[in-house]
Amino acid sequence: MTGLTARQERFVEHYALCGNAAEAARLAGYSAKTARVTGPDTLSNPAVKRALEARQETFRAELGITKQDVVSGILSAIQMGREQQNPAAMIQGCVQLAKLLGFYEPGRLKIDLALDSGNLKAKFAAMSDAELLAIIQGG
Repeated sequence: MTGLTARQERFVEHYALCGNAAEAARLAGYSAKTARVTGPDTLSNPAVKRALEARQETFRAELGITKQDVVSGILSAIQMGREQQNPAAMIQGCVQLAKLLGFYEPGRLKIDLALDSGNLKAKFAAMSDAELLAIIQGG
């Protein structure tokens, strides 16, 4: 993993195993007090992202597992929960499937203001998301 510090390399290895940025930061040697901030910050580093993608691809190749294999396994678990009349197992399977398919990813909309008016920018910055969405949607 070239271009990374030793701590970032450890972060990548731990994150690839646990999937939790704060936990990976603690295990990599970052301060436990700031791990909830340091972890996501480290995860947003482009070099760390590339290294993590490479590590995850190595895991997939080593295990011979595809995304379809994982989805099929989760769907089987949901069906087993249904047959056993276990709604908690069914819900947990649905949650895992939704995460895998990206349904929990927050939507982001970026609008650049072409005007240099500081007053206008301040006005928009003070508005709530609902107010901004109403303007975008023509309301």
